[in-house]
Amino acid sequence: MSKRLLVATALVAWLPTLSAAEGLAKPVLGYEAAGRMIAACFAAQAAAGHAKVNVVVVDDGGRLIAAARQDGACKACTDIAENKATTSALYAAPTRAMADLSFGLKRDGVGAGLPGAAFVPGLVAFAGGLPVKSASGDVIGGIGVSGASEDQDESCAQVGLDAVAKSLD
Repeated sequence: MSKRLLVATALVAWLPTLSAAEGLAKPVLGYEAAGRMIAACFAAQAAAGHAKVNVVVVDDGGRLIAAARQDGACKACTDIAENKATTSALYAAPTRAMADLSFGLKRDGVGAGLPGAAFVPGLVAFAGGLPVKSASGDVIGGIGVSGASEDQDESCAQVGLDAVAKSLD
């Protein structure tokens, strides 16, 4: 029994070294970066003067890292922001791309590659969510903004990404 425990302990200690040695490790999006993203979004909203927003940052599995709602922002939009962030993280694409796939570029259904995607529970098919990528291109999370127009939400999310882009390596 003690031999098995010793072998199992050695294996567990060795696994992180194996993944790093084989280049399997990737950066992790943390709370500090998420906080900077949210602060940058709030500053961008204030500078632009559009409607107040909710901002949610999730990890690469769509799990919550940080969320904040500006005073006076749409209360229901927190869930929408989280769904935008999760959609972007899990599908490694902006939620605007999901809209293009669901409804076509002109939103008339013509050329829609996945017309039913918009009806998948939790999947967001309108702009405002962006994947968070490391310097090497690995998806490490997602950011979702909701409360203003689609374009304003997406612009705000981009400002959040820009605020941490150089530190994601």
